[in-house]
Amino acid sequence: MADHDLTKLGPLARLAGVWRGSVGNDLAPARAGVATHLDREHLVLTPIRQVNNRDQILHGLRYATTAWRADAIDSFHQEVGYWLYEPSSQLVMRCFIVPRGITVLAGGKAAPDADSFELSAELGSPTFGISSNP
Repeated sequence: MADHDLTKLGPLARLAGVWRGSVGNDLAPARAGVATHLDREHLVLTPIRQVNNRDQILHGLRYATTAWRADAIDSFHQEVGYWLYEPSSQLVMRCFIVPRGITVLAGGKAAPDADSFELSAELGSPTFGISSNP
């Protein structure tokens, strides 16, 4: 991360790094309602070089996350994607894919020094949307 200017990441800067947790709860659909499982997670967020998309200049983090049931060796969830920030518009985006054939592009606004922000995506939206296999 030393060769990247983290200040250009705005509110995403504090996310850069390797994160681990072992006290999570996974709520998953089950045949009889919702199943709850204790889980652990490993998340890596690595700064990428500036991305120029015509007039749009993006700064971001490439990320990968994996989750396991607390007592399992094999993971039950993985996703890969990007967190992106456009300073000129204060646009924050998260785009990722899950290997079950699900993609998400969520977006929202955040000031460069924001401690929190909210992103949204809608099923079928051509901009900030959710897409899934049949």
